[in-house]
Amino acid sequence: MIKKRKCLLAIIMGILVFHLTGCGHVQSAESLIKEAKNKYGACKVVSKKESENKTEVVLHDKLQDFDYTIYSVMNDINIDGSSFGSVPHSSDTFEQELWKKVISNIRNQLDDICNKADMRYSVDDSTQSITIFAPSEKSGKEVALKCAVLLQTQNQNNRLDGRLVVVVSDESTDQYSNNRYGSIKLPDLKWRTKEDEDIDEYTQMAREITDPKAEFVRMEKGKFSDTGADLDRVTSVLGQDYPQDMNSPVRFFYFKDSKGKEFYVCDFYYYDEDHYEYQLYTNYEN
Repeated sequence: MIKKRKCLLAIIMGILVFHLTGCGHVQSAESLIKEAKNKYGACKVVSKKESENKTEVVLHDKLQDFDYTIYSVMNDINIDGSSFGSVPHSSDTFEQELWKKVISNIRNQLDDICNKADMRYSVDDSTQSITIFAPSEKSGKEVALKCAVLLQTQNQNNRLDGRLVVVVSDESTDQYSNNRYGSIKLPDLKWRTKEDEDIDEYTQMAREITDPKAEFVRMEKGKFSDTGADLDRVTSVLGQDYPQDMNSPVRFFYFKDSKGKEFYVCDFYYYDEDHYEYQLYTNYEN
């Protein structure tokens, strides 16, 4: 409850500061254009609309020749049924429109690569990734590399860094299948096995909850009883597997922090003592 009160207090204080500084209105078109240029690079204005509650600017990206929209609107703040006014919020469609442009540029070549290999593929706009459905890891890996090289040709100014070409079994329906072979992540044109993907994922999460400079050391397999954690504080997140008894399998991802001290992060989520917040279980101490 202390954490919740602190959170509410921080929000209310932020709102008070917001109103005291007199910024309770949408951004101007000029402000949004400046923001877009700083974030995405050179552009020209296609159109702009301004009203009391909304500013909308359509811009044309000069580097890769597509239009996108940037908005500023007022969002209401409601906490536990009480209204605390509204605050301005900006958003844009740059990433979505860039992805559409890139795929339209390479669609024919993607078709050719996959047709020659007698494989199907899909483009996921929500995750901005390409999925190859392959009969084996080896054959899928070869096609994925060709697709990734093609995608990388569109990666101007590293705008596509982090995008994936995923390979799954041809019996799968999407990239989230358990029959996932691996992936290639831009800008690195190298194959990542499922284990490599997990290491990358847990390294990122470990840096978020422990030391931002933590470096991966190794991964070991063990049992829940090896952690010394309380089973009743384990929680399930997004349908992931989680320990249900003391003999349940657990993976230990070991890292070194910026001071050289070793610690581990496990592959299950764990509540705090109040059962209010949770995060990946770790033995890390500041």
